[in-house]
Amino acid sequence: MATAIALFLMLTITATLVVLPVANAHTPKWTNIPSYCYVAAAPDTIGVNQEVLFVFWIDWIPPTAVGAYGNRWTFTVEVTKPDGTKETLGPFTSDPVGGSWTLYAPTQLGTYTVQAKFLGRTIDGLPLYPGQTINTISGAAYVNDTFPASTSVPATFTVQQEPLPKWQETPLPEGYWTRPVHGVNRDWWSILGNWLGGAAQTNGPTTSFGYGLAPESAHILWTKPLWEGGIMDARFGNIGYYTGLSYEGLGGPDIILNGRIYYNVMAPPRYGWWCIDLYTGEKLFFVNTTGSWATNRGGDGSGMYAVGQLSFGQILNYESPNQHGGLPYLWATNVDANGASMSTPSNQWYMYDAFTGNYICSINNTNLATGTAVYGKDGSILRYQLVNFGTTAAPNYYLRVWNTTQAILDSHPEISNWYWRWRPFLNYTHDGRLGFSLNVSISSILGPRNAVVNQTGTIQEVRADEFIIVGTAGQNDDRGVVQGYLRALSLKSGEQGRTLWDITFTPPKATDPYPNSTYLGQSSAPALGTVDPEDGVFLFEERITRKRWGYSLSTGQQLWGPTASEEQFNYYGMSDNIYQGKLFSFGYAGVLLAYNITTGKILWNWTAPSEGLGETWYTHSPLSLACIADGKLYMYTTEHSPTMPLRRDAHTWCVDAETGKLLWKIQHWGAVKLADGYLVGSSLFDNQIYCYGKGPSATTVTASPKVSVNGDGVMIEGTVTDQSPGKGKGTPAISDADQEAWMEYLFQQQAIPTNARGVEVTLDTIDPNGNFVHIGTATSDISGLYSYMFTPEVPGKYTIIATFAGSAAYGSSYAETAIGVSEAPLTPAAPEPQAAPDNTLTIISTGIAIIIAVALATLLILRKKP
Repeated sequence: MATAIALFLMLTITATLVVLPVANAHTPKWTNIPSYCYVAAAPDTIGVNQEVLFVFWIDWIPPTAVGAYGNRWTFTVEVTKPDGTKETLGPFTSDPVGGSWTLYAPTQLGTYTVQAKFLGRTIDGLPLYPGQTINTISGAAYVNDTFPASTSVPATFTVQQEPLPKWQETPLPEGYWTRPVHGVNRDWWSILGNWLGGAAQTNGPTTSFGYGLAPESAHILWTKPLWEGGIMDARFGNIGYYTGLSYEGLGGPDIILNGRIYYNVMAPPRYGWWCIDLYTGEKLFFVNTTGSWATNRGGDGSGMYAVGQLSFGQILNYESPNQHGGLPYLWATNVDANGASMSTPSNQWYMYDAFTGNYICSINNTNLATGTAVYGKDGSILRYQLVNFGTTAAPNYYLRVWNTTQAILDSHPEISNWYWRWRPFLNYTHDGRLGFSLNVSISSILGPRNAVVNQTGTIQEVRADEFIIVGTAGQNDDRGVVQGYLRALSLKSGEQGRTLWDITFTPPKATDPYPNSTYLGQSSAPALGTVDPEDGVFLFEERITRKRWGYSLSTGQQLWGPTASEEQFNYYGMSDNIYQGKLFSFGYAGVLLAYNITTGKILWNWTAPSEGLGETWYTHSPLSLACIADGKLYMYTTEHSPTMPLRRDAHTWCVDAETGKLLWKIQHWGAVKLADGYLVGSSLFDNQIYCYGKGPSATTVTASPKVSVNGDGVMIEGTVTDQSPGKGKGTPAISDADQEAWMEYLFQQQAIPTNARGVEVTLDTIDPNGNFVHIGTATSDISGLYSYMFTPEVPGKYTIIATFAGSAAYGSSYAETAIGVSEAPLTPAAPEPQAAPDNTLTIISTGIAIIIAVALATLLILRKKP
């Protein structure tokens, strides 16, 4: 990170340097061309032992500097510490525009002083640009001129005890997110992944490697029809639509780049390609590859318009003094110079802009792009080659690298890019013959050192810019023993082709006697498998016995093997892959074996189930590996020519690479690819594209009554739902353990799983006193509903918070509501106790009252008489 910052600062500053004037040769030569030296320290206040950046330059660009060639300036930096002692850093060599930089960690408190010193230079123009002479190079007029030394004005910075705070990084997301990822969120690089295809998915000894995170549940984000699929019509019974798997294929996701999925149209007529959104499945645009720019637009017998069909993707991480950053491209490699369909090797490649799908340019003479496919560290598309320009008796081998970036840069320099600019000229055809970025003689490539030169080595492994391993398997059968060999050659700048090490070895003896071991021209003897420099081993396998061997890459000696024979169906293919020190074996036997790659010990095995009587004649469902990512193996079942109706044991399985435990599975027939944490692939069961991965959720909460009396209970209830853009949007969120059955119900017309469980919701409140109080935990049901009884403890306003923390299937969500709790009404006071009344008085009073009442009554009666 510090280096990137330093380069940015340095190049920003040096971009303002003077541009050399056009100069003619002069006599006598100039011996005192004045220069001004500069230095800057950043930041100007720093904590002790924190790094400060020094950038230094002069006001002249080195006159003969062109790319990696021509002269450079040399500097030293003098640092005066607070105690007065001095320290000299360097010397440092400038970049092509005359500046350089270094990082420095101060150890004393106080003020530091920094001065940069330009050491002076007499121009000689070396090293020469290829094909140029001293008289023809850029800046030739300055050759033999002298720039005397100069010293900068001092710069200062202060060191304090307290460290300067670093940028607070944005936490990694745990739920649903989409691209583009904001440039401030630098740590998010670790979760991002694209699927460019082919060699781009090779990471060390691991092929089909997926970058970033990988899904941990069977949750389906969305589906989208690829072509007609599923069961057809009552008149045909249980037969389904054509799956296209027999030699043709209906296609599906080929490339996933920057949140976009690209796939070729493989339903007749086969032309063009689609771009759809990774996160929603929405169709973004279609590219018609039968456009007018192709001079031959005829289809083949099956309706194939191969012109412009996508082959792989690319992100070119271009870095120069003038440009920094990535550029996304798509490539079509199956056309000739006239735009007609052509079998590999083709003669012309097309490059498209991945964002718009627009055609940019092409490269011809790409029949030279043969050899081992590798993606360079900058994303360049490379082909490593061993080419013998001599004879078998007198070989003259060259190690060559064909490079798309080189072909575009060098084939038309007056209008294109050269060293500091990347400008693929629109609608221009670049010359592939100029695409070799490496072409060095290695005539001793045949055989190990001091051995008889009688074997033709082939490329076994390549680590771009580091080394290449070449060699042969040797021979060990009834004809005798021929030693195999492996040799590593350097690919580092300045020492390409230099031998780093070599070994010889005796391969395992063939089980079958010769000539059976070369039956029909295909060897059934032990074959050289993967060479794994990261783990220090190389492998052999023998198909007829289904056994494996491991050899030391440092000594050539056998480390382990032969192993016990694997299941017999693996005769049809002993497939394998290497990941995290393990060799994974799989095939038609339906058994996934994990070997310790350095000892050959079986660590675990997982067997694909045979589901449903009569569904398959295989003992177990055949296994293929779709991708390895994030500590997980994504296995799937396939077959060369599946019958109709399709056998129903086909699934996608996610297996833990460390333990062999099955993490999840779902009915899906076909390979999947990984990008940004999502698995994407088309399934033969219904010819739809499926996207598996974590989706967004929504939580609601209500409480009733809204206003209650202190001491009364409150009912809290709400829902948690899936908000993914597919058919499941608005449906209940279901537990990870029940995802398989729930997704098959939602997307594949299976019966609803009546015992499916929901998800856990945490309920909390902020009480009237501002305290955060945990209420409890509720679990939603199959309808998505949860509920909980809560009794507030004090009167006042309560904020109730319902939180779903998320799961392997859904991102987190929360909701709030509020209730009021009033004081309880006062209970009426009990009356004060009184003395018992005098019964005698009561009786007398009552008697008098009766006498008076009788007298009044008699009086009324007498008055009514006539």
